[in-house]
Amino acid sequence: MRHAFTLMLFLSLLQGALAYAALGSSPSDFGGGKQIRQAARSLAAADTGAVYTISQATLDSGTVVREYVDANGVVFAVSWNGPTLPDLRTLLGDKFTVMTSNAAKRPKAGHSQLAVNQADVVIVSNGHMRAFTGRAWIPGALPAGFDTGTME
Repeated sequence: MRHAFTLMLFLSLLQGALAYAALGSSPSDFGGGKQIRQAARSLAAADTGAVYTISQATLDSGTVVREYVDANGVVFAVSWNGPTLPDLRTLLGDKFTVMTSNAAKRPKAGHSQLAVNQADVVIVSNGHMRAFTGRAWIPGALPAGFDTGTME
């Protein structure tokens, strides 16, 4: 019995180690989704030299996920749009707990929108069955001149 428990504990730890976190970390691996990596885009102000990459994945559900990755390979913003929610635990990484704790404080009626605006993360999510959109970013990690209003 002790060996079975040890094996289960080891496998759960291994699963956590294999999971990818996105926001504030490396890009996600949604497995099974068709991924399209777009070319690096320069920001509007050419003299800043800031460059970021948009990594786009179309999940099997049809939901499109975009991750905005800085020159160091760190995701500073994410967005989603589609008929189902993506795996937000994977997409938001450790910021997922911020979202869930804020959602838990809200009354259950009319819970189709969520807005979290904190110093370390901004999350805006809304929608209903077959039409979900959202975006999240780390304010302190945004490249100079990046406009969160243009995130798709």
